Parts: sequence; C-alpha cells; structure tokens
Amino acid sequence: MALDVFAFLTQLKEKRYRAVIWHAEPEKGAALTQFAQKVCQRTGGKYLDLLDFFIQSKELSESIDSFGPEKLRELLIKQGQSCSLLIVDRIDFLLDTWNKSERNDFYRLFNDQWDGFKEGMKARLIVCLQTSLEINNLQINQFQGQNRVNQLADFNDIA
Repeated sequence: MALDVFAFLTQLKEKRYRAVIWHAEPEKGAALTQFAQKVCQRTGGKYLDLLDFFIQSKELSESIDSFGPEKLRELLIKQGQSCSLLIVDRIDFLLDTWNKSERNDFYRLFNDQWDGFKEGMKARLIVCLQTSLEINNLQINQFQGQNRVNQLADFNDIA
C-alpha cells in the first residue's frame, strides 16, 4: 500500500530525528525532482537543488574536493533555518567525491544527528538521491513502522 506523503511528513514533524532519504532509479530522477518540488509547493517547504547551488557559488565550486560531511551538515543547518521542511535534491555529485567513511558520516546525519530537539535542526530534512546498492542497504532507524529511507514508488502520486 502506497504511503500518503503528507501524512508521512506530519508524522515526521512529531519525531525527534526528522531526517529522511528519498531515492529513485537514475531514469526516474526527473520524476523525483518534480515530486519533491510539488511537496514543497503544497507545504510551503524549501527546495534546494544542491548541484545548482554549488554551480552558482564560485566559493563552493572551488571547494568541492574538500567539502566533507561536516561542512554539508553546517550548510543544511543554515538552509533549514526558518523553515519547517527542507528538501535537498541533486546531491549525488557530492557523495561521489567522498570515500565510504565520509558517506557513512553523512548517513549518520539521518540516523541520529538531525535532532529536532536542537535549535538549528527543527526543520524536517529530506535528501533526494539516486538509488544504489549502498542506499538500498542502509539501516536507518524507523519510526512507527515507517522506514526513513523510501523509494519514490513508496508514495502515492500527488497532483
């Protein structure tokens, strides 16, 4: 049975750890982007195309080789200020520059670091990624039986 994305987001808002991953096969990347944008439009959330954000910033573009998980965490906290939902899309390019340990540090953000009890992390955080074996094998804590790593196909379509 497909999940209602808006009910899912309401449940997520009530939880301490408010970070999730949505993913889709590479050929469904455009559909995931459209889905994320529609969710933001309907909820008043903030949509951040991370690749475009890096392209638009010379400083970020020049620092891509040294832009690790901690710097990303700081950027996400800053971007999440004064919004209740932050959806970050097209982030795969950055993960592709990291080694396995750095990617594990990034995934830890979802499991136990994006803590809604902390002032800078009140926003629900959703990161959109391409499906990979690594993503499929992630073990991220669940809430109320709901997985925090979801495929686009897990959700009902929205108009």
